[in-house]
Amino acid sequence: MNSPQEKSNAFISGFMLVNFLQLINLEQKTCTLKVKSKNKVGYLYISKGNLVNAEADGIDGEKAATKIISWKDAQAEVQDSCKTERKVYTPLMQILLNSTRQADENSLLLDQADLLDEAIQEAEGYHLKKAKLLLSKILKQDKRNHKAWLWFSRISASYKAVEGSLNNALKIAPDDPEVIEEVKKFQQVKNRFHDDPFVRCPFCWLPLKSDAETCPYCKCHLLIHDHFFELDHSGNEKIHKEAIVRYTRVIEKEKNAQAHYWLGMVYLNMDNYEEALNHLDLASKLVPGERFYSEQLNVLLKHTASNGSFLSNEPPIIRNKSDSTVISLQAKVRKKILVVEDSPTIRKVISITLSQKGFDIIEAKDGLEALSRLNEAKPDLILLDIILPKMDGYQILSIIRDNPEFKYIPVIMLTSKDGIINRVKGKVAGSSAYLTKPFDPAQLVETIERYIK
Repeated sequence: MNSPQEKSNAFISGFMLVNFLQLINLEQKTCTLKVKSKNKVGYLYISKGNLVNAEADGIDGEKAATKIISWKDAQAEVQDSCKTERKVYTPLMQILLNSTRQADENSLLLDQADLLDEAIQEAEGYHLKKAKLLLSKILKQDKRNHKAWLWFSRISASYKAVEGSLNNALKIAPDDPEVIEEVKKFQQVKNRFHDDPFVRCPFCWLPLKSDAETCPYCKCHLLIHDHFFELDHSGNEKIHKEAIVRYTRVIEKEKNAQAHYWLGMVYLNMDNYEEALNHLDLASKLVPGERFYSEQLNVLLKHTASNGSFLSNEPPIIRNKSDSTVISLQAKVRKKILVVEDSPTIRKVISITLSQKGFDIIEAKDGLEALSRLNEAKPDLILLDIILPKMDGYQILSIIRDNPEFKYIPVIMLTSKDGIINRVKGKVAGSSAYLTKPFDPAQLVETIERYIK
């Protein structure tokens, strides 16, 4: 059907299309309305106050009319004539009622979707009171929203509330895979709790006893303890990836120590020591008064340094853009240490260990970068690995000692090799001290403090 090309005698906006059509119906006008809403265009054909046809998105008749009338922020161009064949026989007032009902239903669904998304974000960030209020609001509007019942079960602290919420979700959506999996998980543990307090697995939401160290469902370990590094870390790869996405979303939105801790733990379950150290360090910095985070970090630092667990040399999977905003507030001038080490994990261990003692750390991964950092930063001490790409530590040390500006900077050699020959070579080249990897973090700090004032 061709769009009308009649001369326009009016152009109106900022109105409710329903109200305008009611006025046309009362006055029994004949016209064509060209209706625009964003990038959509439709036509309403009216003869003596009655809607006779409509066109929009390749459809016509009553279906097109209902769609057009439900559009928001519409503008209408009023054209004088109405030239079309009749395809609509339902009274205009009935169509207006149907369109208004459909618009209200669509608006409610959109509002609920937005509320649910907000509730999920609050739940993922452990703002459980806010999440519960939002979910309650959704369920007050629509008790058949199974996603809301599912998330209500995940944040409920009562055994009966969890079971009731899951039963509701299952009745409403018995074929939903996420609901089925959640019910299956709950069946595994429902006889263990009753009225006992419980916590949630931070990775798969399974209810757990408050002293649980490992989740029996996803096999993720929740705590760094003496036997942690002897355990099997295979876990559930799918749940690992989902947890990384979830907690990365949280830390991109806000500074959240709890999210950083769990992100660190999921990386540690994947044996990615570099990312684990990074996020546990950020958690301890965000809440310096919380001993738990700093104690967990120190357990990992000690193990990594003393056991040579430098397993992850891969680039970071996900890095929080706000990491650089976590800074030290110490007012005193901090001594600078240049750490030259090609392993990103051991650099992280050294950096965190020394930062905790009040030092500023400059990092370099090879000899050329080390010499560049040396000129830029003028460090108070250099911690130098012997085995490096491009040039080894002895060559770098020789260059440093030949430069009058840097020759008196203390240099501590660090290497995985042990033996008298390396110690002699280090002394001959001009090193101040020699440490062997793996090392004890306390010994590292003690050695550095002997040479830096």
